Amino acid sequence: MTTTITALRASALALAAAALLAGCGGGGSDAGCSAFSTSCTTEGSTSGGSTGSGSTTAAAASITVEMSADTISASTPGTVTAVAKNADGTPAAGALVTFAVANGAATLTLERVKTDANGRATTTLQPVAGKIGADIVAASFTPASSTTALSAQTVFSVSATNVSLNAVTAAPASISSYGASVITVSVTGASSASPVTIDFSSTCATAGKATLSPTSITVTGSSASTTYQDKGCAATDRISASISATSQQRQVDLVVAAPIAQSLEFVSASPDKICLAGSGCEISSKVSFKLKDQYNNPITNRTVSFSLDFPDVATLQPKDEVGRVLAPTDANGVVTVSVTAKATPTPVRVRAQVADDPTLSTVSNALAINAGLPTQNAFSFSASTYNPDGWSRDGTESDIRVQLNDRFGNPVPDGTVISFVAEGTSVIPAKCGTISGVCTTKFVTSNARPADGRVDVVAYAQGEETFVDADGNQQYTAGESFGDLGKVFVDANENGVMDLATGEFVAGLDANTTWDGNTYVRVSRRFVLADASRPPRLQPGLCTSGTTPVASGLSLMFQPTTSACRVKQLICVRDANTAADAKGGNPIPSGATLAVTTKAKGASVKIDNTPVVSQLDNKPTQHLLTVELDDCTKALEAGGAIDLTIKMPNGQSYTYDLGSIN
Repeated sequence: MTTTITALRASALALAAAALLAGCGGGGSDAGCSAFSTSCTTEGSTSGGSTGSGSTTAAAASITVEMSADTISASTPGTVTAVAKNADGTPAAGALVTFAVANGAATLTLERVKTDANGRATTTLQPVAGKIGADIVAASFTPASSTTALSAQTVFSVSATNVSLNAVTAAPASISSYGASVITVSVTGASSASPVTIDFSSTCATAGKATLSPTSITVTGSSASTTYQDKGCAATDRISASISATSQQRQVDLVVAAPIAQSLEFVSASPDKICLAGSGCEISSKVSFKLKDQYNNPITNRTVSFSLDFPDVATLQPKDEVGRVLAPTDANGVVTVSVTAKATPTPVRVRAQVADDPTLSTVSNALAINAGLPTQNAFSFSASTYNPDGWSRDGTESDIRVQLNDRFGNPVPDGTVISFVAEGTSVIPAKCGTISGVCTTKFVTSNARPADGRVDVVAYAQGEETFVDADGNQQYTAGESFGDLGKVFVDANENGVMDLATGEFVAGLDANTTWDGNTYVRVSRRFVLADASRPPRLQPGLCTSGTTPVASGLSLMFQPTTSACRVKQLICVRDANTAADAKGGNPIPSGATLAVTTKAKGASVKIDNTPVVSQLDNKPTQHLLTVELDDCTKALEAGGAIDLTIKMPNGQSYTYDLGSIN
């Protein structure tokens, strides 16, 4: 059965091929068939043509072509649309469609067009001057997975037209800036049966400095008008009117007055702080101004000149060949000048002035030149506590705040890096960048812990040595006094000098008796890992006395009388770390509280400096104990013991018998 069907189909194909060759005028391949031969088909195809539209199909693939109107003229060109479909009936998207006109009565704006997602391709037919009558337009494409092109065609007519464009006028012929004018064209030969499309354009409208509304008008009578609106043309603008798809064109000149500059305004300085060269931050700023007219619109291409109120503090760019600083306003009316710092930190004011109108001027108000580098005597270091509970506890934190200023008291540039090194425990993070001159980090208790519980932390950054500006020239001059810094080191043994043998060196160079404008500025602070895990030690009197501290109690005797009803006694409190005694001893943790009570009758006790605060001097704390009769006119009713309770931040408490009231 299959063989029979194949043979029959082959026979049918042979007959169709013979017919195709006959229709095409003889032998040869399909490639020789003309797109305009309606009887020339391919395998399984049908063909045909009719006025207005036509189609050819091969299997299920197809192409159709149609026109917007059967007749076109010079005033009404025609639109030709081809629709191509694949063998499965879906739109042939992205296919190449080729258009052609048989006898040259019209031209095509596009001869080869790529189909859209709907398989559609469009072009325009424009009559050729002097040719009238009928002609054929055809479209062809090759379906996917095929080597055979399909074509379709339709017939159209070209009619004669006597339409002419006579004149174009502007009323008024001159306008003020941002004014309007009516542009009118006169036409002969246009009618509802033969409409004419008039297109308008102008030099300033093309440049975006004017609008024409509408830009295209369909005319069925003797005249038509559009509106011209100025948007800053400021020139004599040539306006053109033309009949669409013809060479007929008329022009008129419209005089547009320039806008009147009304104000010159400071816009911005970016950045608003710059530094001296070599200071580690931006040394130049872009200062911008805006020129506006009486309607608050920007004025373009007007020259603005620039100067400094104090000419020696900075340089301005751009400069012309004779050294003047000039620049034109841009499309937004903005003009910008570059300001580069010299050697003097100071506020900077840039004066801008319209070159051809000195009455229009203004000054900038938001730019300053800073020295930029931190200086040694403006390096600040503080911590929330210097004696945290850290001898036996990891993770106790103390907030560190560092502030850097330049030698004029201005904060250093954002992002200035400060590094930290410590004798023990941790500083997390070990560096930070400044914001408004300040950066923060944390001292966090951990190993390693020095035996005496005392940890030196050094913060350092690149900066300059402090000097005395004796001659007032805002920079170091040979002979002026300065602080020679030398190397950065951690003073682990607390002797005030760097000891290489103990590994105290960190960074930098030796002091060299020469002022350094780029060295390490630094601050050192000592933290104590206070011991809250063992009982503190007490002693009566000043902490500097030679009395040996004890961890049990004090045998003190208090005897208030009516003649001396208030008795006072200093109590010194150290933590339990005896390794620090050679350096004066360590304080108990900040946040610890002291409280005293007594069982005596007729008297009361109190102790000051509670709770214990941060001890920047790293010394034991001194507390004044006061015993006082309740009524200084009455003797003590009964004696009793005095108890001191010290409560640590971790909750541990220690109680001591200080003595008694008798």
